Amino acid sequence: MSSSFPAVVDLNVGGRHLTTSLSTLTKYPDSMLAAMFSGRHPIAKDKDGRYFIDVDGDVFVHVLNFLRFGKMPPPERASEVNEYADYFGLQELKAPITEDFNKVIYGIWKEKVPNYQGYWVEVKRQIGDRTSKYFYIYVGTSRSCVEYPRRSTMLLHDPGMNNIIRLHVPRDEFTHPTVLLNLLAKDLEKMNIFTDYCETGCVNCTCQAAMRFKIGR
Repeated sequence: MSSSFPAVVDLNVGGRHLTTSLSTLTKYPDSMLAAMFSGRHPIAKDKDGRYFIDVDGDVFVHVLNFLRFGKMPPPERASEVNEYADYFGLQELKAPITEDFNKVIYGIWKEKVPNYQGYWVEVKRQIGDRTSKYFYIYVGTSRSCVEYPRRSTMLLHDPGMNNIIRLHVPRDEFTHPTVLLNLLAKDLEKMNIFTDYCETGCVNCTCQAAMRFKIGR
């Protein structure tokens, strides 16, 4: 039924006028766009005869660029485009965006922790001594906060204080201890170690935080 559509298609995407080829829109046969422009799915026209798609045209243009050239969106638009990948059934677009976006965020975090490699080496060393499947990594920027998390915490399956890896860092090294914890969590995934909870203390000064980890799924 695609013969009912012209080879060059004029679009009105949320008020933005775009033009592309029919072959671009139908590149992935199982996508919603292919269904819309093959006659399998109804599609309205505006008063000037353009096919109307009711989404943000400034985001949709990145979907078109992927269909045309296989080009990924810029990092600042990746999250939005990822939602459109879900909506239009373009799984080929979705997975790479998530991966690239996470790499960008990881890079931004790492710039905030100049001595990250030293902390990472220390965490790996202490993980080798773990006897429990669950453990905390505690990050504190103040020596006066070493009792956090306390023995009374309900988050640890084994509440012994020996199940806490403690990292003490210079207070002016980065803005918030969760930055370091998120970096560690990302790298620990490669060792089949995953986080399921993060808590912070000293809300006013953001001097400490702890993240719970589990070895294996």
